[in-house]
Amino acid sequence: MNLISERKRYKEGLENPTQEDIDLRSYDFALFSANIKRFFPKIKNSDYFDLFKKCLYNKWISSIEQFDTTYLRNTAIVNHSSIDLKSTPNKPIIFTSFHYGSYRLFNSTLYELGYKIVIIMDEGVIKRQGNQLLNEVKPLLKGTENSDFIILNVMDRTSIFKLKKLISEGYVMSVYLDGNMGINDDNKSFSKGYIPINLFDKTVYVKNGIGKLASILGAMLIPTISYKDVNEDNHLTFYKEIQISDFKNKQEFSIKSIELVYQIFFDLLKKDPMQWSSWLDIHLWFKRDFTTPFKNTFLDQEYIKFNYERYTFFKMEKSFFIFDLYDYKSYPINEKLHLQMKQNRFSEIQPNLYTELKTKNIIL
Repeated sequence: MNLISERKRYKEGLENPTQEDIDLRSYDFALFSANIKRFFPKIKNSDYFDLFKKCLYNKWISSIEQFDTTYLRNTAIVNHSSIDLKSTPNKPIIFTSFHYGSYRLFNSTLYELGYKIVIIMDEGVIKRQGNQLLNEVKPLLKGTENSDFIILNVMDRTSIFKLKKLISEGYVMSVYLDGNMGINDDNKSFSKGYIPINLFDKTVYVKNGIGKLASILGAMLIPTISYKDVNEDNHLTFYKEIQISDFKNKQEFSIKSIELVYQIFFDLLKKDPMQWSSWLDIHLWFKRDFTTPFKNTFLDQEYIKFNYERYTFFKMEKSFFIFDLYDYKSYPINEKLHLQMKQNRFSEIQPNLYTELKTKNIIL
């Protein structure tokens, strides 16, 4: 595989999408736009699509990079922890990472360093990525006699017992803290198993189960984050370990340790936000029960326009929708109305429907 050619091919596809591509990605783009508006309110709507393409590119290319062992072995590694990365650990370790930069190379690097790694995934991720890691990526890697990958299903109740046994046998655990975040229930309270953290002045909720698990295992957390420089070369940083002894007790450690790992990550995130694929689904990290009031507006019949500041369109199969970027709400519309608004043919809209569009500030 030629990584340079693959990068070029995908960039060209993003820059010259077919109408089918645009339609298929329109819902993802609507959600992405709402997320960017929420967390980066100063960014102009006109910049959203370029950011969307960059985010898609970084997410997709990470899956290709894992098959290029030359790219993997050219990774610049920085170790701020006190452990010797080339030695077998004599204490329980959980390496924590995020879906940022060349994030799929994280486990491959540990494998080639000689680690025995146990990875916790949900069943869907195991089917999509776990089997690929074991059957396609692992054979490409040059590990030591000690190197190993084992994947456990997070939904398997026996996994905790298997994990304890593996840790006692010298395995380390690796985990993406921003994984398994899918909360599709709008009524989710985040009251159990989550802690609130601040992301760019907005509250999001993250799981703290890894902090609890580390306290049970007596394990240290080592934040480990990949990022790409302007030349798309990979850098992997192992940050200073976070230990139970750094805190008053295990309960404080289970919460504060996760807050600290996210703080380290968010400081890096500020430098190049679109290397993080979670902008595509960050809306699942907070409760979407808010309602932004509509404004009373006077419509100048000569200058009526669609309110792109608050709304956008998306298409699912053959159905059309208006999407509220403020409140994450969708309104089904027919193709005729979709065209009338896209083409500024507002005079053709039925009076009662026109009034509703005006009331909801869809047209201004």
